[in-house]
Amino acid sequence: MIEKIINRLKKYKVFSDMLTPETFSQMRRYVITGFSGFAIEYFLFNIFNELIFVKFPPGGYTPAKTIAEKFINDSFERTTYRYLLANAIAYVVAFWYNFLLNRFWSFKSKVNIFKQLKQYSALFIFNLIIASVLLYLLSDKIGIMPKISKILVMGMLVCWNFVLYKKVIYK
Repeated sequence: MIEKIINRLKKYKVFSDMLTPETFSQMRRYVITGFSGFAIEYFLFNIFNELIFVKFPPGGYTPAKTIAEKFINDSFERTTYRYLLANAIAYVVAFWYNFLLNRFWSFKSKVNIFKQLKQYSALFIFNLIIASVLLYLLSDKIGIMPKISKILVMGMLVCWNFVLYKKVIYK
């Protein structure tokens, strides 16, 4: 049954490019890279949010609070600042890990690295903004623990990233 579905989808150009042995191999390597990148990002997020920033509160809360409260028209707690900053730091580290491993191993790309870095950086900024907004909404507005919210948000980002990596960045 699955084979029939795949064969039908292969008739359409948009799917035929995605349903090749090479794409499945890339997807397998992408998933391995993704899980290891997830582990690094999630570990760093928790280390900063629950250990480092608890013992050594980060600076910059007052200006961040002023800016955030103008945009969201709501109170901006120190714990919110802490987990959003932890998210940004973990995300930047994971950015470099994922970019390099996906480029050289997952997709084995030979395209100009600077062009890819520009495209990947644009996606990174977009993803960081979306991730921060979703993390804030899930944690502060819905009341889900930041640890759980982080997992949910990371799962959402993975879904659209593979297609963008394959079709745009690492083509």
